[in-house]
Amino acid sequence: MLDLHTHSTESDGSLTPEQVIDHAVDRGISRVALCDHDTTAGTARFTAYGADKGVEAIAGVEVSATWPKGNCHILGLGVRNDYGPLEEVLRKIRDSRDRRNEMIVAKLNELGVDVTLEEVESLAGGEVVARPHMARVMVTKGIVASVQEAFDKYLAKGAPAYVDRYRLDPDRAVLLLKEAGARVILAHPSQLRLEPEAVDELVGELKPHGLEGIEVYTPYTTGEQLPRYTAIARKHDLAISGGSDFHGESKPTHFMGYYRENVPIPEFCGRFLG
Repeated sequence: MLDLHTHSTESDGSLTPEQVIDHAVDRGISRVALCDHDTTAGTARFTAYGADKGVEAIAGVEVSATWPKGNCHILGLGVRNDYGPLEEVLRKIRDSRDRRNEMIVAKLNELGVDVTLEEVESLAGGEVVARPHMARVMVTKGIVASVQEAFDKYLAKGAPAYVDRYRLDPDRAVLLLKEAGARVILAHPSQLRLEPEAVDELVGELKPHGLEGIEVYTPYTTGEQLPRYTAIARKHDLAISGGSDFHGESKPTHFMGYYRENVPIPEFCGRFLG
């Protein structure tokens, strides 16, 4: 089994990089990629521990790109964690996220939600502090019943406490990841909130910049979308990838190695990696 999209405590997951590997071993997964948001901080530990455990551990990163409606995320698999230009941009993104966190907490307090930045940072524990950490604090304190409720009521784009942050344009994100030695994948395309024809157009625009694949097999892809995204990948001669977007407690319905409940990510999704 394999999973080419997971997260750790270095961004908004609930397991450390080492625990992600242990979880993969427990689930019989022999190939797994760590793709934390806007940081490569955990990749060296992840790959070293994976080697000790006999798991093919792939260093990755997930970069958020500018997008008007939904979310545009670009994955870099096999990324270097010492490529200066990429690390500089990731640092700028994280700094912007930190400033946004202060503004979101201030808005939450104005709305009567008793959350402090110190509580959020303590729960996060890693280099990236993000909205899912705020949501988990709110769940722990009984303010909301679930992470999803926290997003729906307060944190999602358009909600009362939402604040935007610095992001790269999609073509720049693709090019920078390519320069850092990564295999570049468009993550969970359904999150773009585009009709398949528009996804096709975007893919055509990004391929010349270095896009190499589409994450087709993901929990967000509907049964209707799956064959359409597959057709788009084949039309543009791109790889078909797959990942659970595993976060542990933050996304309890996402199971490592599976894109549907009890339906594993197909093994052919890893062929493009060799």
